[in-house]
Amino acid sequence: MIEIEIANVDDGKKVHKWLRLLLPGMPLSGVHKFIRTGRIKVNGKRAKRDTILQSGDKVRLFIADEDYAALIKPQKEKFAGVAHGIDVRYEDDEFVIVNKRAGVLVHAADGDYAATLQAQVEAYLYHAEPKTEGQAFSPSPVHRLDRNTTGLVIFAKTSRSAREAGALFQTGAIRKDYLALVNGIVRSPGSVEAALARVNDDVTRVDASGKASATRYWPIASANGTSLLLIRLDTGRTHQIRAHMSHIHHPLIGDVKYGAPRKAGSTFYLHAAHLDIQSAIHVTAPLPQRFRRHLAALGYDLSTLDAKWDKLFDV
Repeated sequence: MIEIEIANVDDGKKVHKWLRLLLPGMPLSGVHKFIRTGRIKVNGKRAKRDTILQSGDKVRLFIADEDYAALIKPQKEKFAGVAHGIDVRYEDDEFVIVNKRAGVLVHAADGDYAATLQAQVEAYLYHAEPKTEGQAFSPSPVHRLDRNTTGLVIFAKTSRSAREAGALFQTGAIRKDYLALVNGIVRSPGSVEAALARVNDDVTRVDASGKASATRYWPIASANGTSLLLIRLDTGRTHQIRAHMSHIHHPLIGDVKYGAPRKAGSTFYLHAAHLDIQSAIHVTAPLPQRFRRHLAALGYDLSTLDAKWDKLFDV
């Protein structure tokens, strides 16, 4: 028999999900059978599939020690070959906020887990603070960025903070500011309020039958027929900035999917530069060198941009 006390990181997690993470070597059918046959008890009572675990709960698993050791699998195997030298911009007991590079997926696609930001954050936290016995929760991103969008991504370090962050995004208590390079000259601030609907996995379009969406923008500078904008999201739809900028005839430079002219080797320039969490935590990520080089090539004055960086998000 194995006895485990539920840690803060797993507070609020349903027992079947906790067991699935705790014992990755056990198939899903085995997890359900384990619960159904009464081989897991919480505070002395037989657990059900939807039993919700709380911090401090005493859990008993009626399983042989050698079977438990085989099913739990050492975490070190999971992170072999995964880079964990990520750019951490903020960290506390509940969250870690990292600066994502271009070309990196937040979540796995086609099974390529090791190359994702998710894997890199898990590896970073494992090496910084290894899991204690019985801990099942893994750091989880509470929002996403496209593969080629750079900048700040929030990862929850506990089950509780993941739920709380989701609620904060819903109420607008987390503010996200982006820098975007768009086609055309934008001379004054504005906003776009246009419903968005997914066409497929790759494209979102303005569609009156879609979900209400709102984006605000402020011009920072212009050069060579392009504009650098500060963009603030009031909602968080997939491809919202790309679709809304295209809708007002200022698609992101290089964003062919959303109407930008095709140029050899081009990609769009969109950077999640600033996060404000409940007006208490302010985190920024500098423009990546790729973005800076392109701005310089177009004739933008980077020294002026750098000089006003700290005040840029005070609109």
